[in-house]
This record gives sequence, structure tokens and C-alpha cells, in this order.
Amino acid sequence: MQESDTGLRIQTKGDDPRQRHPKSEVVRVVSPATHDISQVSVATTKILFLDGVRGTAVKFIVTEHAGYMRDLFMGAVGVDAFFVLSSFLLTMIFMKKSIKLFEEQASYRKWGWTLADYFSKRFLRVYPLYALLSIALWLMPFEYKNRYYRITKPEDFNLFQTLTFHPEHRHYILWTLPLEIAYYFVLPGFVLVALKLGRFWWVMFIPLYAWVIHGGLYTIRDNFHRQPLSKHLPTFVAGSMAAVIFVKLEAWVKSTGFKFGTLHIVGLRVVETALIAVYLSVVFRGLFFNWLGVPLPRPTRYSMPFTSVNLSLLFVVEMIQPSSVSLIFEWAGLRYLGKISFSVYVLHVFVVFTPPIQEQTNYYDKMFAVFGLVVLLATASYYLIEYPSQLLVQRLASRFAEQAAWEHQRIPNEGDTDSGELDAARSSVDLLVNHNKPW
Repeated sequence: MQESDTGLRIQTKGDDPRQRHPKSEVVRVVSPATHDISQVSVATTKILFLDGVRGTAVKFIVTEHAGYMRDLFMGAVGVDAFFVLSSFLLTMIFMKKSIKLFEEQASYRKWGWTLADYFSKRFLRVYPLYALLSIALWLMPFEYKNRYYRITKPEDFNLFQTLTFHPEHRHYILWTLPLEIAYYFVLPGFVLVALKLGRFWWVMFIPLYAWVIHGGLYTIRDNFHRQPLSKHLPTFVAGSMAAVIFVKLEAWVKSTGFKFGTLHIVGLRVVETALIAVYLSVVFRGLFFNWLGVPLPRPTRYSMPFTSVNLSLLFVVEMIQPSSVSLIFEWAGLRYLGKISFSVYVLHVFVVFTPPIQEQTNYYDKMFAVFGLVVLLATASYYLIEYPSQLLVQRLASRFAEQAAWEHQRIPNEGDTDSGELDAARSSVDLLVNHNKPW
């Protein structure tokens, strides 16, 4: 719920988008005239609609914690969307980087620098704010620990174990971060296996999708604070598989010069409409299920609904053929919420559980107070903590890139020297032989 590496389906506003976006976020722009992924150009910008999805997800979480729509488990829906979005984006980015390294026949050292860059970005993007929040909680009186992060006993909070993601010290909403960081270590292996399978990459997706769907339908994810990664692994894997599908489709479209015709677009829109209908019906626990006479059973406890496959495939469809759906999520307000989403996620409890806000009886007064104050607090946190962390990440990324480039140049140069010396030796031998020949 904290990643901001985004990249496709955009309309660039202004003459020079590089003046407004970090240099590291390099992605593609879909031609607005054809909406054809085969007619793309590289630009320094962001996948705007995915930022909007992130903003919508964090809005769901704040909505539930503020006391609205509690019957729909909107917070769980938002967290699931964060898991899918995070795995989708990171898999796409790492896979494209890995493909480039394979094409270059990069050395192990260059792979090492690439992995160091990958892990440093993931860690430094989120951990500084998490660490400062943990220290602030440690310094707070127990009354505030209990009010904002539901810590029931003073001895239940241990700073060191909280900072090191101990399973027994994942307080309230902080349980999601250790799971995401744990998946960061799984993701590179998943990508490398998919690439090593070559054109048979799809073979492993058949059992994986069966496993994801079975887990989504029959695994109850309710005791979030104590659940290991394995309970949520199908959700992350669904996002990663969708990213692999997109990268493979994108490469196929570019290599074959495929053009989307009217029938192809209509077919994609039919699939997209069905995915949206199922997603909304699951989230709102009704809609088409009720209208078609197959109502869902009423939940007996708070749990996370199964939405990962639908949502991840929607990402693929919108990345391949953008529609008005992505335009909705490109709204500046949602994108800004997506930009500051991590700060919103970890800090909104300091607003919604403050007594004057929590005890507010007027519906609209409370709503405007909650979202207004949360955005102000998260904005301050973003520019004071997150943004400097991102600048540090960029500096480290530049340093890692220099090291990786140096390794890439050094090894071929050494090889060229050896080859040149060998050719020179061969020429000398030929001259000597020819000189000693009687004719």
C-alpha cells in the first residue's frame, strides 16, 4: 500500500512532463488517437489510473475506520487492492529490468547491484515512516497507544520487536507492512522462474490460478494481525501473474505489430464489464448475485473478500486497451490520495479516533473533518518524511546504476583485450610461418 512506481495509460498535461515527475518513473504513453499499445512512446510520467486506484483503496480504509459503511468490510477490500496493486507494479518493473539484463547477458555482479537497488527502493520507501511511527508510539502514554493502535496492555508493546516485524507485535493496521516486505523476497524468484520457462511460461499459471481461486474461495482471512504471509500469498501471486501476462502480451504486440480491431476491442470490453460486475457484486455482497437469484451467504465474521483475480485482470485489460474506466481513476483528487496513500494509511487513526472527531454526531461535519484533517496530516508526513526518503532512494539508485554500468563495461572490455591479444598472437604466428616457407 505504499509503492508509487507506476507507469501507463496517461494523457500528458503540459509541454514537459519531466518537470513534474521523478526521473525514475519511466513508462509508456498510449496513443490517444488509437488507444493502441503498439503505438507507444517512452515518456517520463506515471500510470495515472493506478495512482487513482491506490487513492480509492486508502479511501475505503479511512471510510470504514471513520464508522461509515461498516457492513461492507470496505477496509478489507482496500487492503486487498493494495496487495494486488503492489505485487502487480513491482513484478512488472522487475520483470522488464530482468529481461533487459538477460538480453545483455549481464554478469552476476550486475545482477547483484540490480537486486541491491530493488531491495533498497522497497525498504527505504516505507521503513523510515514506519520506524518513526513506532518510536512515536513507544514514547506515547499507554492511553494513546490503546486509543489509536488498540494496544490492550502496556507490556504488549515492545519497540525492538515492532521495528523488526515480530509476529506478536503487529499492532492494528501495521500488520500489512511485514507481509508486503516478506513478499518482496518472493517476487524476484517468481519472475526469474517465469522468464526461465521461456515460451512455456503459461504452463505454471494453470496450477497457480487454480490454487489462487481455491484459496480465495475456501480460505477465511479474518485474524489479520496474526496471519502469516501464506494466508495472503494467493492475493500477491494473482497480482504478479497479471503483471507477467501484461508484459508478455505487450512484447507479443510489439514483435508482431498486432493492431486491435473493432471486434477485439468489443471483446475486451465485454470481458472487462463482466470482471467489473463480479468485482462490485463481491465487494457489495449482492448486486448481480441477488439479481440473478443466487444470493451470497451472509458473513458470520469480519473477513477479506476474494477480489484479487478480478482486480488484477482488470489492470491487464486497462493497460492493454485503456477505456473510460481508467479515465475515472485519473481524477487528480484520487491520484493525490494515491501519492500520499502510505501516510494516509498509517496516520489516519490519529484523526478518526481522536475523541472530538469520533464523538461527532453530525454525519457531514464528521465526514469533512475526517477527510480534510487526514489529508492535511498525510501531506505534512509525505513532504517531511516520505519525499526525503524518495530523494535518498533516487541517489542510491543512481549509484547502483553507475556500479552496474561499470561492471557491464568492465567485463566486455576485459574480454575485448583478451580477444585482441589472441588475434595479435595469431597474426604473429602467421607472419613467422609465411616467412619461413621456401616459396
